[in-house]
Amino acid sequence: SKGLFLQQTTEGLSVRLNGTKEQKLDLEWGWNRGDRAFFAAGACHVLALVFLKRYAAAGFRPLMILPDEGFRGSHVLAATENIVFDYHGFTERERYLSRFREKMNGFFPGWRGQILEPDEFMTPSFFMKYNTRAPHQYYDDPLPRAEAFVERMVRLAKAKGVETGLSY
Repeated sequence: SKGLFLQQTTEGLSVRLNGTKEQKLDLEWGWNRGDRAFFAAGACHVLALVFLKRYAAAGFRPLMILPDEGFRGSHVLAATENIVFDYHGFTERERYLSRFREKMNGFFPGWRGQILEPDEFMTPSFFMKYNTRAPHQYYDDPLPRAEAFVERMVRLAKAKGVETGLSY
């Protein structure tokens, strides 16, 4: 899946994934982006939360990709040892992480980051530490939107025979 990695310049990535500084402050602008853009940059942690709650028994955990100082490109997804779920849907974990690093290095030469499982997830300290919004801080409630997106992606994966790590 190409996802949102379509423009090959740092400036293009900034506008394509995250919007301008002014747009990032405009909650309505953020809300009105398409689902993939919304859950790729700005609400990935909300998507992970909904997925983790809905499929708690499947063994997924929150996983964070945090860029090193001076770089951009943080992301939150749901992961097992073998599979990840985010706005792309389901992907084999090592393939996903390799492609993520490759793409980020294409946008930001020398990109480095760390992969971690946060001690706390979706708590006030999480929001502050990682500079993310709590669900009530969006233009509208992102939880129903995330629930619909998760179910759509699960149905699509099931129809295509994609390995999800879920039992149906």
